[in-house]
Amino acid sequence: MNKKISLKIIALTAMAIIFSINSVQAAFENSHGPKLLLAEVASYGQFELKPEFMANFYDVISEKLQENFSVESRITLIDEPSDEDEIFSIIHMDAIAHSRLYRRELANVKMTRYGDSIMGKEYYQNELKTQARMKLEGKPYRLTEEIFEKVSELGEKYDVDYMLFCNVRDADVWRKTGGIFGASPSTYDLRGKRVQIEMEYYLINVRTGKVFEGQNSEKRTSLTTNVLIGKYGNNYTVGDMVNYVLQDQAGKLVQNILKRGLKAVD
Repeated sequence: MNKKISLKIIALTAMAIIFSINSVQAAFENSHGPKLLLAEVASYGQFELKPEFMANFYDVISEKLQENFSVESRITLIDEPSDEDEIFSIIHMDAIAHSRLYRRELANVKMTRYGDSIMGKEYYQNELKTQARMKLEGKPYRLTEEIFEKVSELGEKYDVDYMLFCNVRDADVWRKTGGIFGASPSTYDLRGKRVQIEMEYYLINVRTGKVFEGQNSEKRTSLTTNVLIGKYGNNYTVGDMVNYVLQDQAGKLVQNILKRGLKAVD
């Protein structure tokens, strides 16, 4: 009798272990979420951002995305861009050019030239069309058909469901009294300074070609970021402050994509 009971206990224990392993594995797989490629984090704004400030933007945003997505990453901001880098740049600009957020007067030369070639310069100067575009907030739109074909090809290559593009339109360290503070990431003296980052982002469904646009603008002063003292000590730098603002901004980006973006493009 004891032997039969022992065998039964062993069998039940084995089944429980297998069930537990499968449950953990399933939970682990589900925790990754949808497959997403962080395709490009760049600046198509009017003022060129310092490379030393932009260098870690890709990594910070990617880290936040990994909390809810299975993220595929690619190297950006390299000295010698590849042909594929330029393709991603064109996809990014095409999403910007068709969006309601695009302001021609605040874009760099490369972006304005692309937008004008696709939509026509007059399109962005027509007040009625501008008002019509502004009413499309939260509504998905589509890329140029030729560009969508490139998106589909790259989607298969990277085996992802979505692509995300981030346009850091502006990132500055200012004095409270006005004017840009010529700081480097290693600058320690932040008294009377503030950090501001403005970013647009574009989520693209690689199978449907639908695009969802969003934007964030974060502004923090050195006096309101006391949490940094606990994290970095009293001598935290401009780079630390920029990262803190960006992390907060990236978190809001992820939440907006989860709440609105995925539904819009699916």
